[in-house]
Amino acid sequence: MLQKIIIAVLSLALAAVGGAFAFSLWAPKAVQPAAVAPGAAASRFLAPVAASLAPLTAGPIVSKSAVVSAEKPGGTAFAYEYVPPKNASLQDTFATVRDRDLLRKLPEIQSIDGLLTLPAPLRFLTAECKSVDAFYEPERREIVLCYETLEMLYAQGEATAAASELGKDFPEQYVLANVRFILLHETGHALVDLLELPITGREEDAVDQLATVLMQKFASVDETPTQTAENLRMAANWFLQRSKGQYNLDAYADEHALGEQRYFNLQCLIYGHDPVGFVSIVSDGDLPEARAARCPAEVERVERSWLRLLLPHIAPKFQMTEQQAQRYFEQRERERSKGAEAPYVR
Repeated sequence: MLQKIIIAVLSLALAAVGGAFAFSLWAPKAVQPAAVAPGAAASRFLAPVAASLAPLTAGPIVSKSAVVSAEKPGGTAFAYEYVPPKNASLQDTFATVRDRDLLRKLPEIQSIDGLLTLPAPLRFLTAECKSVDAFYEPERREIVLCYETLEMLYAQGEATAAASELGKDFPEQYVLANVRFILLHETGHALVDLLELPITGREEDAVDQLATVLMQKFASVDETPTQTAENLRMAANWFLQRSKGQYNLDAYADEHALGEQRYFNLQCLIYGHDPVGFVSIVSDGDLPEARAARCPAEVERVERSWLRLLLPHIAPKFQMTEQQAQRYFEQRERERSKGAEAPYVR
């Protein structure tokens, strides 16, 4: 069943080629039939990004009805850094993300940069970690994306492309879709810590929800809702890729839900955001009908809850009411939907 789900997810992901992430940060390379160990993919990181790369940022959430005086202060700006690795096998990966300025090319991160008033600055950085990981370090107020994780994701994308006969651009799409979700997940941890947000359930589940909402609300205006959903489904696939299928007591006791549970929770948030547009998630068997029936209401609660948690921390320059924010996001959704491919040939 899980194999069927993975293949269905990845088949859908191909349509994202023409979206906001159809640019080259990693070079297409001959596909390997088997997964490659972290470090071994370094030589595949590549080649110049297109000179005409358009900015992906959607900008802070500002609409004409919500704009206040330009004299009012904006929020706390993020800082970004690419830390050189000591491991020589990671040098190419470091050089690529530094030269392409990866962290400033993620639309959701750029959209909330300066939007919130934080009690202390928040730093995003890439670094060598000696393990596949990404994490928020509260004492240093840093969100760290490990070079080993980028290597592993690219290797997974190559292996998946080979197994499913996906296009040569798929590995880089897979990396970027997952990087967006991973960093937004860790941003959720940072906001819970810095803003002392009340979380009454499992925090890992809550920040998975926030990452999904931010990708749905703050994706580039050049990316259609369908492409955003496909990027989220690639992120969901990573949960299954990391699953061992059998678990010990430590796994059941972990603060994270099991990979399979996180996968279905994310499918629910995608489907519930647009039950008509994404009905195939249910009809193809990727989300049980019993869970799907509750997903629209679940999405509504999740979006409303996070909006109410974050609105009090919006910088004075961008302050708005809950109703104004809802109208703004509805308008953005309509604008992004206009970019969808017509169901006929002109």
